[in-house]
Amino acid sequence: MILTLFGTFLLFLALGVPVAFSTGLASLVVVLLEPSLSVRLLVTKAFGGMDSFPLMAIPFFILAGEIMACSGLTQRIVTLAMALVGHIRGGLAHVTVLANALMAGVSGSASADCAATGSILIPAMIRQGYKPAFAALITSFSAMMGPIIPPSIFMIIYGSMAGVSIGKLFIGGVVPGLLIGLSLMTLVSILVRRNAFAVPTMAFSLRECGRSLVGALWALVMPVIVVGGILGGFMTPTEAGIVAVAYSLFVGFFVYRTLTLRQLRALTMQAALSSANIMMVVGFASVFGTIMALGRFETQLMTGLFAIASEPWIVISILILSLALIGSLMDEVSTAVLFVPSLAKVGAMLGYDPVHFGVVMVLAIMLGAVVPPVATLLFIGCSIARIPLSAIIRLVWVFLVPLLLVNLLIAYVPPLVTYLPALF
Repeated sequence: MILTLFGTFLLFLALGVPVAFSTGLASLVVVLLEPSLSVRLLVTKAFGGMDSFPLMAIPFFILAGEIMACSGLTQRIVTLAMALVGHIRGGLAHVTVLANALMAGVSGSASADCAATGSILIPAMIRQGYKPAFAALITSFSAMMGPIIPPSIFMIIYGSMAGVSIGKLFIGGVVPGLLIGLSLMTLVSILVRRNAFAVPTMAFSLRECGRSLVGALWALVMPVIVVGGILGGFMTPTEAGIVAVAYSLFVGFFVYRTLTLRQLRALTMQAALSSANIMMVVGFASVFGTIMALGRFETQLMTGLFAIASEPWIVISILILSLALIGSLMDEVSTAVLFVPSLAKVGAMLGYDPVHFGVVMVLAIMLGAVVPPVATLLFIGCSIARIPLSAIIRLVWVFLVPLLLVNLLIAYVPPLVTYLPALF
Protein backbone atom coordinates (compact mmCIF):
# COMPACT_ATOMS: atom_id res chain seq x y z
CA MET A 1 0.00 0.00 0.00
CA ILE A 2 2.72 2.49 1.02
CA LEU A 3 4.94 1.63 -1.95
CA THR A 4 2.02 2.03 -4.36
CA LEU A 5 1.05 5.34 -2.74
CA PHE A 6 4.50 6.91 -2.95
CA GLY A 7 5.29 5.32 -6.31
CA THR A 8 2.23 6.78 -8.01
CA PHE A 9 2.73 10.10 -6.21
CA LEU A 10 6.29 10.42 -7.55
CA LEU A 11 5.13 9.34 -10.99
CA PHE A 12 2.50 12.11 -11.15
CA LEU A 13 5.08 14.63 -9.90
CA ALA A 14 7.49 13.52 -12.64
CA LEU A 15 4.70 14.05 -15.19
CA GLY A 16 4.37 17.65 -14.04
CA VAL A 17 1.08 17.29 -12.15
CA PRO A 18 0.77 19.89 -9.32
CA VAL A 19 1.50 18.51 -5.85
CA ALA A 20 -2.05 18.91 -4.56
CA PHE A 21 -3.50 16.87 -7.44
CA SER A 22 -0.62 14.37 -7.32
CA THR A 23 -1.53 13.52 -3.72
CA GLY A 24 -5.21 13.21 -4.61
CA LEU A 25 -4.62 11.05 -7.69
CA ALA A 26 -2.12 8.82 -5.87
CA SER A 27 -4.67 8.32 -3.08
CA LEU A 28 -7.36 7.50 -5.66
CA VAL A 29 -5.15 4.84 -7.27
CA VAL A 30 -4.56 3.14 -3.90
CA VAL A 31 -8.28 3.29 -3.00
CA LEU A 32 -9.23 1.68 -6.31
CA LEU A 33 -6.60 -1.06 -5.97
CA GLU A 34 -7.19 -1.81 -2.27
CA PRO A 35 -10.44 -3.77 -1.68
CA SER A 36 -10.58 -2.79 2.01
CA LEU A 37 -10.80 0.93 1.18
CA SER A 38 -13.94 2.74 0.04
CA VAL A 39 -14.06 5.58 -2.49
CA ARG A 40 -16.05 7.46 0.15
CA LEU A 41 -12.74 7.83 2.00
CA LEU A 42 -11.63 10.38 -0.59
CA VAL A 43 -14.60 12.67 0.03
CA THR A 44 -14.94 12.34 3.79
CA LYS A 45 -11.25 12.72 4.57
CA ALA A 46 -10.67 15.52 2.04
CA PHE A 47 -13.46 17.68 3.45
CA GLY A 48 -12.75 16.52 7.00
CA GLY A 49 -9.12 17.63 6.68
CA MET A 50 -10.19 21.14 5.68
CA ASP A 51 -12.95 21.30 8.31
CA SER A 52 -10.67 22.52 11.08
CA PHE A 53 -11.28 25.56 13.29
CA PRO A 54 -7.55 26.32 13.83
CA LEU A 55 -6.93 26.20 10.06
CA MET A 56 -9.48 28.99 9.64
CA ALA A 57 -6.79 31.29 11.04
CA ILE A 58 -4.71 30.92 7.85
CA PRO A 59 -6.83 33.10 5.49
CA PHE A 60 -7.14 35.78 8.16
CA PHE A 61 -3.39 35.98 8.78
CA ILE A 62 -2.72 35.98 5.03
CA LEU A 63 -5.19 38.85 4.54
CA ALA A 64 -3.76 40.79 7.51
CA GLY A 65 -0.26 40.46 6.06
CA GLU A 66 -1.44 41.59 2.62
CA ILE A 67 -3.19 44.65 4.08
CA MET A 68 -0.25 45.68 6.26
CA ALA A 69 2.19 45.33 3.36
CA CYS A 70 -0.08 47.36 1.05
CA SER A 71 -0.40 50.05 3.72
CA GLY A 72 3.26 51.05 3.33
CA LEU A 73 4.43 48.86 6.18
CA THR A 74 7.39 47.37 4.32
CA GLN A 75 8.98 50.74 3.58
CA ARG A 76 8.56 51.86 7.21
CA ILE A 77 10.17 48.68 8.50
CA VAL A 78 13.05 49.02 6.01
CA THR A 79 13.53 52.63 7.16
CA LEU A 80 13.68 51.50 10.80
CA ALA A 81 16.13 48.70 9.99
CA MET A 82 18.27 51.17 8.02
CA ALA A 83 18.41 53.54 10.99
CA LEU A 84 19.38 50.72 13.38
CA VAL A 85 22.05 48.83 11.42
CA GLY A 86 22.62 50.81 8.22
CA HIS A 87 25.81 52.32 9.67
CA ILE A 88 27.51 48.90 9.98
CA ARG A 89 29.88 47.81 7.21
CA GLY A 90 27.73 46.00 4.66
CA GLY A 91 24.82 47.96 6.09
CA LEU A 92 22.19 47.18 3.45
CA ALA A 93 22.80 43.44 3.80
CA HIS A 94 22.32 43.74 7.58
CA VAL A 95 19.25 45.89 6.94
CA THR A 96 17.82 43.10 4.78
CA VAL A 97 18.21 40.56 7.59
CA LEU A 98 16.72 42.87 10.24
CA ALA A 99 13.88 44.01 7.98
CA ASN A 100 12.87 40.40 7.34
CA ALA A 101 12.98 39.68 11.07
CA LEU A 102 10.60 42.58 11.69
CA MET A 103 8.38 41.62 8.74
CA ALA A 104 8.19 38.06 10.08
CA GLY A 105 6.21 39.38 13.03
CA VAL A 106 3.55 40.69 10.68
CA SER A 107 3.03 38.40 7.67
CA GLY A 108 4.07 34.93 8.89
CA SER A 109 4.89 33.96 5.31
CA ALA A 110 8.40 33.53 3.91
CA SER A 111 7.35 34.12 0.30
CA ALA A 112 5.46 37.32 1.16
CA ASP A 113 8.40 38.66 3.17
CA CYS A 114 10.90 37.81 0.43
CA ALA A 115 8.83 39.57 -2.24
CA ALA A 116 8.03 42.60 -0.08
CA THR A 117 11.50 43.36 1.26
CA GLY A 118 13.25 42.12 -1.87
CA SER A 119 11.40 44.53 -4.15
CA ILE A 120 12.86 47.42 -2.12
CA LEU A 121 16.25 46.16 -0.94
CA ILE A 122 17.57 44.01 -3.81
CA PRO A 123 17.61 46.92 -6.33
CA ALA A 124 19.04 49.19 -3.60
CA MET A 125 21.85 46.73 -2.85
CA ILE A 126 22.71 46.33 -6.54
CA ARG A 127 22.85 50.11 -6.97
CA GLN A 128 25.19 50.36 -3.95
CA GLY A 129 27.66 47.87 -5.37
CA TYR A 130 26.55 44.46 -4.13
CA LYS A 131 26.60 41.63 -6.63
CA PRO A 132 23.06 40.67 -7.77
CA ALA A 133 23.64 37.05 -6.68
CA PHE A 134 24.58 38.14 -3.16
CA ALA A 135 21.57 40.49 -2.92
CA ALA A 136 19.18 37.74 -4.04
CA LEU A 137 20.69 35.16 -1.66
CA ILE A 138 20.71 37.27 1.50
CA THR A 139 17.10 38.34 0.86
CA SER A 140 15.89 34.80 0.16
CA PHE A 141 17.59 33.29 3.20
CA SER A 142 16.54 36.13 5.50
CA ALA A 143 12.91 35.47 4.56
CA MET A 144 13.29 32.07 6.27
CA MET A 145 12.53 33.84 9.55
CA GLY A 146 8.94 34.44 8.38
CA PRO A 147 7.55 30.99 9.31
CA ILE A 148 9.65 30.79 12.51
CA ILE A 149 9.13 34.14 14.28
CA PRO A 150 5.47 34.45 15.42
CA PRO A 151 2.83 34.68 14.17
CA SER A 152 3.50 31.93 11.65
CA ILE A 153 1.20 30.28 9.13
CA PHE A 154 3.37 27.14 9.21
CA MET A 155 3.10 26.86 12.98
CA ILE A 156 -0.69 26.99 12.61
CA ILE A 157 -0.57 24.17 10.06
CA TYR A 158 1.75 22.06 12.22
CA GLY A 159 -0.17 22.70 15.45
CA SER A 160 -3.58 21.96 13.95
CA MET A 161 -2.44 18.74 12.25
CA ALA A 162 -0.25 17.44 15.09
CA GLY A 163 -2.50 18.50 17.97
CA VAL A 164 0.14 20.78 19.51
CA SER A 165 -0.54 24.14 21.18
CA ILE A 166 -0.22 26.79 18.45
CA GLY A 167 0.46 29.48 21.04
CA LYS A 168 3.40 27.54 22.45
CA LEU A 169 4.71 26.83 18.96
CA PHE A 170 4.53 30.57 18.27
CA ILE A 171 6.57 31.54 21.32
CA GLY A 172 8.91 28.56 20.84
CA GLY A 173 9.96 29.98 17.47
CA VAL A 174 11.21 33.29 18.89
CA VAL A 175 14.74 32.21 19.89
CA PRO A 176 15.35 30.01 16.80
CA GLY A 177 14.17 32.89 14.59
CA LEU A 178 16.60 35.28 16.26
CA LEU A 179 19.40 32.71 15.92
CA ILE A 180 18.74 32.53 12.18
CA GLY A 181 19.04 36.30 11.96
CA LEU A 182 22.24 36.40 14.01
CA SER A 183 23.82 33.58 12.00
CA LEU A 184 23.07 35.36 8.71
CA MET A 185 24.39 38.69 10.02
CA THR A 186 27.57 36.91 11.12
CA LEU A 187 27.93 35.43 7.64
CA VAL A 188 27.38 38.88 6.10
CA SER A 189 30.06 40.37 8.36
CA ILE A 190 32.52 37.76 7.09
CA LEU A 191 31.61 38.14 3.42
CA VAL A 192 31.61 41.95 3.29
CA ARG A 193 35.26 42.03 4.40
CA ARG A 194 36.14 40.89 0.90
CA ASN A 195 36.81 43.70 -1.58
CA ALA A 196 33.99 42.47 -3.79
CA PHE A 197 31.51 43.51 -1.10
CA ALA A 198 33.18 46.76 0.00
CA VAL A 199 30.25 49.20 0.00
CA PRO A 200 29.76 52.60 1.67
CA THR A 201 28.00 52.92 5.03
CA MET A 202 25.78 55.64 6.51
CA ALA A 203 26.23 57.50 9.78
CA PHE A 204 24.31 56.37 12.88
CA SER A 205 21.72 58.82 14.21
CA LEU A 206 19.82 58.28 17.45
CA ARG A 207 17.26 60.87 16.37
CA GLU A 208 16.66 59.01 13.12
CA CYS A 209 16.22 55.75 15.07
CA GLY A 210 13.54 57.37 17.22
CA ARG A 211 11.76 58.89 14.23
CA SER A 212 11.80 55.58 12.35
CA LEU A 213 10.59 53.67 15.40
CA VAL A 214 7.60 56.00 15.77
CA GLY A 215 6.80 55.55 12.07
CA ALA A 216 6.86 51.73 12.31
CA LEU A 217 5.39 51.42 15.81
CA TRP A 218 1.85 50.58 14.70
CA ALA A 219 3.18 47.72 12.59
CA LEU A 220 5.38 46.37 15.39
CA VAL A 221 2.51 46.32 17.89
CA MET A 222 0.43 43.82 15.88
CA PRO A 223 2.46 40.66 16.69
CA VAL A 224 2.45 41.66 20.36
CA ILE A 225 -1.36 41.85 20.35
CA VAL A 226 -1.76 38.59 18.41
CA VAL A 227 0.76 36.43 20.28
CA GLY A 228 -0.03 38.03 23.64
CA GLY A 229 -3.73 37.42 23.16
CA ILE A 230 -3.19 33.75 22.34
CA LEU A 231 -0.73 33.11 25.17
CA GLY A 232 -2.85 35.07 27.63
CA GLY A 233 -5.87 32.90 26.85
CA PHE A 234 -7.91 35.84 25.57
CA MET A 235 -8.33 34.45 22.06
CA THR A 236 -7.82 31.35 19.95
CA PRO A 237 -5.47 31.45 16.93
CA THR A 238 -8.49 31.88 14.62
CA GLU A 239 -9.86 34.74 16.71
CA ALA A 240 -6.35 36.23 16.75
CA GLY A 241 -6.37 36.15 12.95
CA ILE A 242 -9.66 38.09 12.90
CA VAL A 243 -8.21 40.62 15.36
CA ALA A 244 -5.13 40.94 13.13
CA VAL A 245 -7.33 41.74 10.11
CA ALA A 246 -9.35 44.32 12.08
CA TYR A 247 -6.16 45.90 13.39
CA SER A 248 -4.54 46.03 9.95
CA LEU A 249 -7.69 47.63 8.48
CA PHE A 250 -7.64 50.28 11.21
CA VAL A 251 -3.95 51.02 10.59
CA GLY A 252 -4.33 51.06 6.80
CA PHE A 253 -7.45 53.25 6.65
CA PHE A 254 -7.12 55.55 9.66
CA VAL A 255 -3.47 55.63 10.80
CA TYR A 256 -1.31 55.41 7.65
CA ARG A 257 -4.27 56.34 5.38
CA THR A 258 -2.72 54.57 2.41
CA LEU A 259 -5.33 51.84 1.92
CA THR A 260 -8.30 52.23 -0.43
CA LEU A 261 -11.45 50.16 -0.90
CA ARG A 262 -10.32 49.20 -4.41
CA GLN A 263 -7.03 47.91 -3.02
CA LEU A 264 -8.86 46.04 -0.25
CA ARG A 265 -10.97 44.21 -2.82
CA ALA A 266 -7.87 43.10 -4.74
CA LEU A 267 -6.07 42.09 -1.52
CA THR A 268 -9.06 40.06 -0.34
CA MET A 269 -9.16 38.19 -3.65
CA GLN A 270 -5.41 37.52 -3.48
CA ALA A 271 -5.69 36.24 0.10
CA ALA A 272 -8.64 34.03 -0.90
CA LEU A 273 -6.69 32.47 -3.77
CA SER A 274 -3.64 31.85 -1.56
CA SER A 275 -5.82 30.32 1.16
CA ALA A 276 -7.68 28.14 -1.35
CA ASN A 277 -4.38 26.79 -2.66
CA ILE A 278 -3.26 25.86 0.86
CA MET A 279 -6.60 24.31 1.80
CA MET A 280 -6.67 22.24 -1.39
CA VAL A 281 -3.28 20.82 -0.45
CA VAL A 282 -4.54 20.19 3.09
CA GLY A 283 -7.66 18.39 1.86
CA PHE A 284 -5.98 15.98 -0.55
CA ALA A 285 -3.05 15.47 1.82
CA SER A 286 -5.50 14.45 4.55
CA VAL A 287 -6.55 11.48 2.39
CA PHE A 288 -2.90 10.76 1.61
CA GLY A 289 -2.04 10.88 5.33
CA THR A 290 -4.92 8.59 6.26
CA ILE A 291 -3.67 5.95 3.82
CA MET A 292 -0.15 6.33 5.24
CA ALA A 293 -1.56 5.78 8.74
CA LEU A 294 -3.50 2.70 7.61
CA GLY A 295 -0.29 1.38 6.07
CA ARG A 296 1.56 2.06 9.38
CA PHE A 297 3.99 4.41 7.65
CA GLU A 298 5.38 5.87 10.89
CA THR A 299 6.20 2.38 12.19
CA GLN A 300 8.02 1.52 8.96
CA LEU A 301 9.80 4.88 9.10
CA MET A 302 10.94 4.30 12.69
CA THR A 303 12.11 0.78 11.81
CA GLY A 304 14.13 2.16 8.91
CA LEU A 305 15.61 5.00 10.97
CA PHE A 306 16.65 2.74 13.85
CA ALA A 307 18.16 0.32 11.35
CA ILE A 308 20.55 3.16 10.50
CA ALA A 309 21.12 4.47 14.05
CA SER A 310 19.69 3.89 17.51
CA GLU A 311 20.54 7.26 19.12
CA PRO A 312 17.66 9.79 19.01
CA TRP A 313 20.03 12.70 18.22
CA ILE A 314 21.29 10.87 15.12
CA VAL A 315 17.73 9.98 14.09
CA ILE A 316 16.58 13.61 14.33
CA SER A 317 19.63 14.71 12.31
CA ILE A 318 18.64 12.25 9.58
CA LEU A 319 15.07 13.59 9.68
CA ILE A 320 16.28 17.20 9.31
CA LEU A 321 18.42 16.36 6.28
CA SER A 322 15.69 14.19 4.76
CA LEU A 323 13.05 16.92 5.10
CA ALA A 324 15.38 19.47 3.52
CA LEU A 325 15.87 17.14 0.56
CA ILE A 326 12.15 16.37 0.28
CA GLY A 327 11.42 20.10 0.47
CA SER A 328 13.79 20.66 -2.43
CA LEU A 329 11.48 18.56 -4.63
CA MET A 330 8.09 20.05 -3.66
CA ASP A 331 6.79 23.23 -2.08
CA GLU A 332 7.04 23.62 1.70
CA VAL A 333 3.27 23.68 2.34
CA SER A 334 2.83 20.29 0.65
CA THR A 335 5.81 18.85 2.52
CA ALA A 336 4.41 20.01 5.85
CA VAL A 337 0.87 18.80 5.27
CA LEU A 338 1.95 15.40 3.94
CA PHE A 339 4.45 14.50 6.64
CA VAL A 340 3.45 16.38 9.81
CA PRO A 341 1.04 13.74 11.23
CA SER A 342 3.60 10.95 10.80
CA LEU A 343 6.48 13.13 12.04
CA ALA A 344 4.56 14.08 15.18
CA LYS A 345 4.11 10.39 16.01
CA VAL A 346 7.81 9.74 15.36
CA GLY A 347 8.73 12.61 17.70
CA ALA A 348 6.51 11.13 20.41
CA MET A 349 8.13 7.70 19.94
CA LEU A 350 11.56 9.31 20.30
CA GLY A 351 10.47 11.02 23.52
CA TYR A 352 10.79 14.62 22.30
CA ASP A 353 8.71 17.48 23.69
CA PRO A 354 5.99 18.13 21.05
CA VAL A 355 6.64 21.89 20.94
CA HIS A 356 10.41 21.42 20.63
CA PHE A 357 10.04 18.76 17.95
CA GLY A 358 7.49 20.87 16.06
CA VAL A 359 9.73 23.95 15.81
CA VAL A 360 12.69 21.80 14.71
CA MET A 361 10.60 20.12 12.01
CA VAL A 362 9.12 23.39 10.73
CA LEU A 363 12.59 24.85 10.26
CA ALA A 364 13.78 21.63 8.59
CA ILE A 365 10.85 21.75 6.16
CA MET A 366 11.56 25.42 5.41
CA LEU A 367 15.15 24.58 4.47
CA GLY A 368 13.67 23.03 1.35
CA ALA A 369 12.51 26.49 0.25
CA VAL A 370 16.15 27.48 -0.37
CA VAL A 371 17.46 24.16 -1.71
CA PRO A 372 17.35 23.72 -5.53
CA PRO A 373 15.69 22.60 -7.74
CA VAL A 374 12.31 23.88 -6.40
CA ALA A 375 13.73 26.56 -4.02
CA THR A 376 10.66 28.83 -3.92
CA LEU A 377 12.44 31.67 -2.12
CA LEU A 378 15.47 31.58 -4.40
CA PHE A 379 13.25 31.92 -7.47
CA ILE A 380 11.59 35.00 -5.95
CA GLY A 381 14.96 36.57 -5.11
CA CYS A 382 16.40 35.79 -8.55
CA SER A 383 13.37 37.17 -10.38
CA ILE A 384 13.67 40.48 -8.53
CA ALA A 385 17.44 40.61 -9.10
CA ARG A 386 16.85 39.63 -12.77
CA ILE A 387 19.37 36.81 -12.76
CA PRO A 388 18.97 33.08 -13.55
CA LEU A 389 18.93 30.55 -10.72
CA SER A 390 22.13 29.05 -12.13
CA ALA A 391 23.95 32.28 -11.22
CA ILE A 392 23.60 31.63 -7.49
CA ILE A 393 23.81 27.83 -7.25
CA ARG A 394 27.49 27.90 -6.26
CA LEU A 395 26.86 30.27 -3.32
CA VAL A 396 23.66 28.64 -2.04
CA TRP A 397 25.59 26.17 0.09
CA VAL A 398 27.57 28.97 1.78
CA PHE A 399 24.30 30.51 3.01
CA LEU A 400 22.68 27.15 3.76
CA VAL A 401 25.34 26.07 6.29
CA PRO A 402 24.41 28.65 9.02
CA LEU A 403 20.72 27.72 8.81
CA LEU A 404 21.48 24.01 8.98
CA LEU A 405 23.72 24.61 12.02
CA VAL A 406 20.93 26.56 13.74
CA ASN A 407 18.49 23.72 12.99
CA LEU A 408 20.85 21.16 14.50
CA LEU A 409 21.59 23.44 17.48
CA ILE A 410 17.95 23.83 18.46
CA ALA A 411 17.46 20.08 17.95
CA TYR A 412 20.31 19.23 20.34
CA VAL A 413 19.63 22.02 22.89
CA PRO A 414 15.87 21.83 23.68
CA PRO A 415 15.78 24.82 26.12
CA LEU A 416 16.42 27.13 23.16
CA VAL A 417 12.87 26.26 22.10
CA THR A 418 11.12 25.15 25.29
CA TYR A 419 12.29 27.78 27.82
CA LEU A 420 9.99 30.62 26.70
CA PRO A 421 6.86 28.44 26.25
CA ALA A 422 7.44 27.00 29.73
CA LEU A 423 7.13 30.51 31.21
CA PHE A 424 3.53 30.63 29.97
